[in-house]
Amino acid sequence: MDKFIHALSNLLNPKQIISDELLRYAYATDASLYRMIPQLVLLVNTEYEVQQIINYAHQYKIPLTFRAAGTSLSGQAVTDQVLVVLNNSGWSQYQIIANGTQIKLEPGIIGAHANNYLHAYKRKIGPDPGSINSAKIGGIIANNSSGMCCGTSKNSYATLASLRAIFADGSILDTSNERQIEIFKQQHSHLIHGIMHIRGQIMAKPQIIDFIRKKFAIKNTSGYSLNAFLDYQEPIQIIERLLIGSEGTLGFISNVTLNTVPDEPCKALNLIYGNISELCNLTIAIAQYDISSIELLDQLSLQSVRHIKELQPYLLDVDNSSGAIMVELTGANESELLHKLTAVNKIIANSNILHQTGFTQDKAISEILWQARKGVLPTIAGQRPLGSSVLIEDVAVTIEQLARLIADLRQMFIKYAYSNAAIFGHVLSGNIHFVLTPNFTNPEELHNYELFMNEFTILVAQKYGGSLKAEHGSGRNIAPFAKLEWGDECWNIMWQIKELFDPQNILNPDVKLTRDNTLHLHNLKELPAIDAQIDQCMECGFCESVCPSRNLSLTPRQRNAVMRKIVTLDKKQRKIWSKKFTYYGIETCATTGMCQQSCPVGINTGEYMLSLTKPHNKAVNHAKQINQTKSKLNKANMVARIIGKQSLQFVTQKMHNSFKNIPVYLDTTPKTQKNNFTTTPSITSGGVMLLPACPNRIFSNSQGMHSYPSQLLLERMGYNVKYPPQLDKQCCGQMYHSQHNDKQQQRSIAKLREAVATNELLLIDNSSCANFAKQFDLPTMDINQFVAERIVRSRIQRKFDKIAVHFDCSTTKSNLTSLYHEILNLCAYEIVVPDGIKCCGFAGDKGFTTPELNASSLANLQPQIAGCQIGVSFNRSCQIGLHHHSKMEYMSFIELILYCFK
Repeated sequence: MDKFIHALSNLLNPKQIISDELLRYAYATDASLYRMIPQLVLLVNTEYEVQQIINYAHQYKIPLTFRAAGTSLSGQAVTDQVLVVLNNSGWSQYQIIANGTQIKLEPGIIGAHANNYLHAYKRKIGPDPGSINSAKIGGIIANNSSGMCCGTSKNSYATLASLRAIFADGSILDTSNERQIEIFKQQHSHLIHGIMHIRGQIMAKPQIIDFIRKKFAIKNTSGYSLNAFLDYQEPIQIIERLLIGSEGTLGFISNVTLNTVPDEPCKALNLIYGNISELCNLTIAIAQYDISSIELLDQLSLQSVRHIKELQPYLLDVDNSSGAIMVELTGANESELLHKLTAVNKIIANSNILHQTGFTQDKAISEILWQARKGVLPTIAGQRPLGSSVLIEDVAVTIEQLARLIADLRQMFIKYAYSNAAIFGHVLSGNIHFVLTPNFTNPEELHNYELFMNEFTILVAQKYGGSLKAEHGSGRNIAPFAKLEWGDECWNIMWQIKELFDPQNILNPDVKLTRDNTLHLHNLKELPAIDAQIDQCMECGFCESVCPSRNLSLTPRQRNAVMRKIVTLDKKQRKIWSKKFTYYGIETCATTGMCQQSCPVGINTGEYMLSLTKPHNKAVNHAKQINQTKSKLNKANMVARIIGKQSLQFVTQKMHNSFKNIPVYLDTTPKTQKNNFTTTPSITSGGVMLLPACPNRIFSNSQGMHSYPSQLLLERMGYNVKYPPQLDKQCCGQMYHSQHNDKQQQRSIAKLREAVATNELLLIDNSSCANFAKQFDLPTMDINQFVAERIVRSRIQRKFDKIAVHFDCSTTKSNLTSLYHEILNLCAYEIVVPDGIKCCGFAGDKGFTTPELNASSLANLQPQIAGCQIGVSFNRSCQIGLHHHSKMEYMSFIELILYCFK
């Protein structure tokens, strides 16, 4: 390993080579039920780096495991050797081809982002895993992921156009380049001949051909894609299809071109109740009409979502043999959808069902109904016993077999005491999931799980000839059962493939194929209970894509995992880890809670990090604190006028590097606010009370207006504006919450409550402050929402060609982005919302006190907003950082409307 690391030192910078114990543990965490601590973690940015790492691994016989987002569930992305992780800041190039009918993607692109790029063309990628908002293309392709809609006809294998891959010897194959294909054939004749030899073995045995066709007639990600030998004759085509679903065991895919599929805009949804067997029969009957998706919910699944208030009118009590299916129909237009609805409704009318809600095209009702499907896993995971893990099993059989399989599984759940194992899934594909929640610290539960897996795999693979992993990949979880599922001949063929591609067994060993029959029982993850705020964390990783510190320190998932580890350490080790965690975990956490928005069980790791800070419970003279801050800002600005803003930024950054309590003066730091906030002198038709948030009382307006923009716009809209009494002492309390000063926070809320005791509506002109105040049952509203809902659209004049918009954390949490888009489109012809920036990381004053957080989050901002004339945000402090890192001025939403107001 030492020679390998020495060789890497000439290739990668020190920050890309992670040997620190805490960080290795953090990166060890993925969504599976396994935890293995890598000896080394490498963060890679380019194809060349990966190629050289593979060359060194080949030279020194070092096993490598590749990881993209770490959302896979079967243990295919964990290792105790070298973990190679795609750096979040790279691997994001894409190309739209042939008017959106194809898209070329690098492996670091999140699946949902690829669909965003295709939205204008009314197309999407075929694979649609449930983790699409977090999973990256590299993992989606390597696992041959599917989902609710894609089945086997639209998965990665079926929609592949070409790919570029690096093999175990460091060679590269680009299947979109005919010249390179010919060179590869000449230089890798052994691989080419080996592929054709294996194809000859398969084609010589009709029983194997029939078996393979049967296995891939349903969803199947266990074992290699042996169907490639039947579907293609050319060795290169076979090779590229074998790479699909190979889970990093045959090579590294550095980019892929996919054929896209139509994204049909017209949709209708129906929730149908009945006996499971009858629902399967109904599925078979309507499948001919190109159904988008049919999702199954058994009795326990339906019970698990009964707490969702909006769903209750649509839920029906059913017995253990019954359940429901959610049927979604889509069409390119209303006429096409109506044709499907007519045909499907006719079949439903003649079927034996218990009840149906009827097809609805109402988006609001459809969103409520979808909660029945989307709420099952979060509910079961959230209610699991403390300390237990979450296992999501994933099998497929034919639809005709599905009802019998479900009945058999229920008997097994009784036998092994898995009482909360709800069954749900993609019935149109014969693909179901169920959740187990064993506690692996308990030897009895571990043994019970071992016995269950032995019986369960025999049931699915042998009795039903089904897939032990339909869409989640084999990983380490099912690799020991590959021989059971595939039989000796196919299993031996798969080993021939592995040895042909990777003779040294350095690419993800023991994943997909293993000779260790108990591999699935080793390195099982323990999730000790440490704090009610995070105990239900499944470590799924859905939070990571929205976290502003993901490229700087730790993600919410990693923070939770490390804290779980810290409590198990001895006193000496705990002290060492805790000291490191202060920076990696606490100081670089924005604490804005965007992670909660993406978390299936609603965990706010930001609040948990805040709770770990030292409380500062003391009374504060708020007016004095604001004035002191303004005084410091005035002095800093005076120095900046003398030596220059950039010089002052350089000096304060140097000082901050040595003394962390000294904030950094950014070259976009505004002047101090000079406005006196005077009540409107003349009474108009309506009146509102306006609370300028603390940042807006400290910093001047971005456009340098003498009048206060919020007041000026409200007055132009016909409102009389007044301010709360004792304005200088008023605060929503958020800044004290962030300082862990509960005493002053409560005082601030009490003071504000006095000001609005008459229940008069109070407008707050900073999105985060307005959102924070909501939780205290005060009659408050974000001024941005107030204006957007009430402004006369015809009085807005389009004055910009192209603007960039940052929807800050609070605006996103408030679900107001659609409303604001409507107004923004009246102000500019083109709206750019940069990808990958859900939280800018300025986080109150952290843009000054921890500027690297803001810098890291906005590292990819500037290239995404090329050609924009101005930026727009909803939060004053966010504007400062956005302006600094984009080199383009950002104005407030209110200032934009004021500028465009006729």
